[in-house]
Amino acid sequence: MTGTNSHSASPKKRPPASEIAGLTMSAGLAALAEGSLTCERWTEACLERIEQRNADVKAWIHVAADAALARARNFDKHGRARELDGVPLGIKDTIDTADMPTERGDPEIFPNRRPGVDAPVVAQCRDLGMNILGKNTVSLHATVLPGPCRNPHDIERTPSASSAGSGASVADFQVPISLGTQTAGSIIRPSAYNGAVGFKPTLDVIPYVGIRTYGRPLDVVGPICRSVEDVTRFMNVYTGDPRFGTDIPDIASLRVSVWRTKDVASMEPESRAIFEENLEKLRSAGAKVSDITMPEIFDDIGDVQDLVGDYDIARHYADIKKYHSHRIDQRLIDQINTGEGYTSAQYAEALDTADRCRREFVRLADDFDVLVMPSTLGEAPLATSTGSNAFIRIWSLLHNPAINLPVSRSRSGLPIGLQVIGVVKEDPKLLYWARAIEQALGNTAHDL
Repeated sequence: MTGTNSHSASPKKRPPASEIAGLTMSAGLAALAEGSLTCERWTEACLERIEQRNADVKAWIHVAADAALARARNFDKHGRARELDGVPLGIKDTIDTADMPTERGDPEIFPNRRPGVDAPVVAQCRDLGMNILGKNTVSLHATVLPGPCRNPHDIERTPSASSAGSGASVADFQVPISLGTQTAGSIIRPSAYNGAVGFKPTLDVIPYVGIRTYGRPLDVVGPICRSVEDVTRFMNVYTGDPRFGTDIPDIASLRVSVWRTKDVASMEPESRAIFEENLEKLRSAGAKVSDITMPEIFDDIGDVQDLVGDYDIARHYADIKKYHSHRIDQRLIDQINTGEGYTSAQYAEALDTADRCRREFVRLADDFDVLVMPSTLGEAPLATSTGSNAFIRIWSLLHNPAINLPVSRSRSGLPIGLQVIGVVKEDPKLLYWARAIEQALGNTAHDL
């Protein structure tokens, strides 16, 4: 490899996890059901992995070990009554929790901030029986700026932003599932760089309330796991929607469209070759794979997302700039200044463009079941950058559900993901086909 990602030597492989810490959510639940695992032992195994790895990976900003163990013992003592009882869970530190700090990626501005109530998504996860271990580290100011978290495969590399700790903790077997958020690329990209299955639902499938706000037309909360089965199971239980099923369809019935945006030209050659190899594997497995040419209105849709994001962050971070400018990075001030320069008319026009693209996408989707494209331009860059969201931010603006599948590794052993996109409000259908693609291409989430 050449350029900013080059190393003089291959990174040392991370230490393997214990058998219990390496369990997916579904595998852990099966072991609980058959009596070969207790909630306490599952929680202990995750906490032991956190203790082993957090000094290097820095995926947790707060760990509530004693409270988590007490809840686990209570499940074992009184019995499990709900499907997700005892599942260890991480929460991104931009999501409010009443019983532990939520510093929003700005500990100097919000030191030991204590919300009065849980965010609704946290409250519901508790009601479902999930056992919150603590809060996952986010990037600087919870933006695209690099923070303290590191990639578990190579601590000189970025875990991306801003759900950095959520992606890194799951990929490093410290917890089977974490909740992240995405405004531009912060579920899909950390999942791709760290090697996890990250799902960005359609806007508002999971309520975005009690969470640090960046842009109301963009902000989404979703799960990061290590299998499509786990994502599907979580969505089934969380939403109560029976369409989120775990059947694996016949891939011979799958129609895949491939959109090669102008950003493909900027991909690392190895990652581009891996993407094409995966398309060939899908064809060999029986899927019908064909290229699609998107209408001209899609040509600059990434730039439209940037405008909407900058406009909104300028307004949501206005008080941060006003009262704490000496505490925030100049790069964030520059972004806020850019957003302040856009007019409300430009913002409205950008939202109208997004609406037209959504309608056009639905029309085009009559000819395919899923759209696929790379998740990232390449493997995780060095930790001085959080990488590009060129292939991801489009779907934050257009609200389409999207999922990263950790299907490949680069020559240096770093994860390379495939992004699969569905139609707005057809999240169950996307996960249905994602199971087939995962089976055909494999899942490298458990490779060291």
